[in-house]
Amino acid sequence: MTLTGAVARYHDAWNDHDAAACAGCFTPDGVRTWFVRPPGSAPGDPFPTFTGRPAIAEGIADFLQGVPDLVLEVDALSEGSDERVWTEWRVTGTLGAAWSDPAARGRTLDLVGVSVFRVAPGGLAEERVYWDSVLLTPGSERAFTA
Repeated sequence: MTLTGAVARYHDAWNDHDAAACAGCFTPDGVRTWFVRPPGSAPGDPFPTFTGRPAIAEGIADFLQGVPDLVLEVDALSEGSDERVWTEWRVTGTLGAAWSDPAARGRTLDLVGVSVFRVAPGGLAEERVYWDSVLLTPGSERAFTA
């Protein structure tokens, strides 16, 4: 399995903790949508969408602040005939002071998910992010460890 092009640069930027570089992998009007329903107590859009590089950078920066030692590993990769690339990934790290749930801060995160990218000549036109949001529910022991 070999990541190439904008998808490889994007994953490298996540591991470099560089939100601006992540956003720079997208086309100027790129879209990043989390098809993840957060726990019921979480405020905001149940399926947040970030459109354009500044919004994408801000959303990624917020997540990186919550998991300051984040490591992203790609476990599987597939390319389609329609300019789409799928990655199955695992994110690990420690939930920091900026994590939204104070009770979870200091715990270790181990989360698996899938991203579906639509690749365009100028970069990533779209990323659709999927993971089981139950894993982020307070009290879930599947994604958190002490």
